[in-house]
Amino acid sequence: MDLYLSAGNIEITPAYPVALAGFAERHGAYSKIHDTLEINLAVLKQGDKYVLLYSIDTLFAPEEFVKIVLETFGSEYGLQEKDIWMAASHTHFAPALDKEKPDLGKTNDTYYREVQGKLILLTRQVLTGNYKKVSVSYGTTKSALNVNRRKKLLRPKGGLKLYWKTLMYPDYDGVKDDNIHLVTFKDEEGNTAMVLWNYACHPVGFKHRSQVSAEFPGLIRSELRGYLGDTRLPVLFFLGFAGNLKPDVTPVTHTRTRDKFNYFFQFGPKYTRFPSTGQYLEWIGLLWKEVKIAYKASSPKETVTLATTQYKLPLSEIIGDDEKHTVCFRKLLLADSVQFIGVSAEVLAEYKDIVAEALQQNVSINVGCLTGTRIYLPADKNVGEGGYEVHWFQHRFGIKGDFKDDLDNKIKEAISRL
Repeated sequence: MDLYLSAGNIEITPAYPVALAGFAERHGAYSKIHDTLEINLAVLKQGDKYVLLYSIDTLFAPEEFVKIVLETFGSEYGLQEKDIWMAASHTHFAPALDKEKPDLGKTNDTYYREVQGKLILLTRQVLTGNYKKVSVSYGTTKSALNVNRRKKLLRPKGGLKLYWKTLMYPDYDGVKDDNIHLVTFKDEEGNTAMVLWNYACHPVGFKHRSQVSAEFPGLIRSELRGYLGDTRLPVLFFLGFAGNLKPDVTPVTHTRTRDKFNYFFQFGPKYTRFPSTGQYLEWIGLLWKEVKIAYKASSPKETVTLATTQYKLPLSEIIGDDEKHTVCFRKLLLADSVQFIGVSAEVLAEYKDIVAEALQQNVSINVGCLTGTRIYLPADKNVGEGGYEVHWFQHRFGIKGDFKDDLDNKIKEAISRL
């Protein structure tokens, strides 16, 4: 069936000093705007079926935003919750929109209302906009620029005893998803109408923690627009399963050999962050080269019947005893060999293989940080190792309790139900 697209974007950069969200130790209003924040929206239409894809430059996107979209447009366009994919880029350099996690950054009510208003304005403009018949192309490449951030080193415990502690250091041999996925939508004249890309890497590398930035999702967005000659091109970024993945600084600091030497003697790495803005921007340049490879490698895919499904698992089956909230799992079928699996959690990279097994090894573009994200989602292996994503994040996220047993099979079953 023919596929139609209407897409657009709107700026949400704060015009007045507000606090940023992402780092618990950061306080006060931002000092400077490094680059702009946006909402990018694509509406896919096939017959009477509409699917809305949002990419928002923020740490976490609130569930209230999905509810207000449904209340405002649901009946007119036949929308259901499963038809709205609203994803946070997860930049750690934007004002908070998630009121549930004040320890990571308090929400400014004025900014919140402004962004909510702009979200509704953009949604109305795109839903009533000019729909173009589009074709779908898909490309992928491997990245050498992200790294696992859960390194186990020996640490003292009670006198002369030692134990293996999982620290937030780069683990160069750790599990990661090194795929960059890129989906291009072109109109009947062959012009690029929208780009959606996916990468599993925490947007935490920007040097200046007091400045506003969309981080690498925004900087690559600018590169794509410049490369394709369209300054307003809708570019959506969907974060992958990046719960334990971060930028690898060593391609620009050239300190990996030294780090491995330090690890042998149970010392920490030379750098855990980019030591300078120049090196951060050098890393961005390397990432852009990888994204451009994926774009150039894109090949046409036959569109299929647009289909969305979702399944919700009670949060209490994963962690603690919260029976009010859920973790939402979603699937979007778009084209031949192009399907998305989305989860409302910061999913650790180990789930790449678990999802593949649930899908009988069919390729999927995996997406984390959908609206309603309340937890990290570690695999059984991670739970046994401990660390920030298992034991240390709860108080900052407002979560109580421990992770349950047999998470791998529970998540695999949830994906199988889609």
